[in-house]
Amino acid sequence: MSIDSYLNLVINRRHSDAMQKTKEIPKESDLVSARLSPKEVEEIGKLVEEGFYMNIADFVRTSVREKLESIKIIETRDINRERAEKEIIEYLKQNKRAYPSDIADALNLDFDLVIEVVKGLAEKGRIK
Repeated sequence: MSIDSYLNLVINRRHSDAMQKTKEIPKESDLVSARLSPKEVEEIGKLVEEGFYMNIADFVRTSVREKLESIKIIETRDINRERAEKEIIEYLKQNKRAYPSDIADALNLDFDLVIEVVKGLAEKGRIK
């Protein structure tokens, strides 16, 4: 069951000073509400009954954590073509066989820039 397919999350941030004073609990998390179909709740309930999760909230927390871990956001560096070419050549000296996606990931470069540079290097005969 994919959490992003089934959960429509609405984050209800509880930032009211009055609420925090009355509860006197340090704010370490946010309350999240989700609408689930009866079928989904039933399926999750079965997993809870079988001991896979402590309760529905445990299922949701675990599912969200797994989803967040599976998403990798890569911040690319903004460098010019000359600099990218030098870095790619150095990378290829150390890694004889590499896909452009590997190069882009390792050097935090834009994938299209890597493709452009690799094609140029191949046309010049600098790489095979």
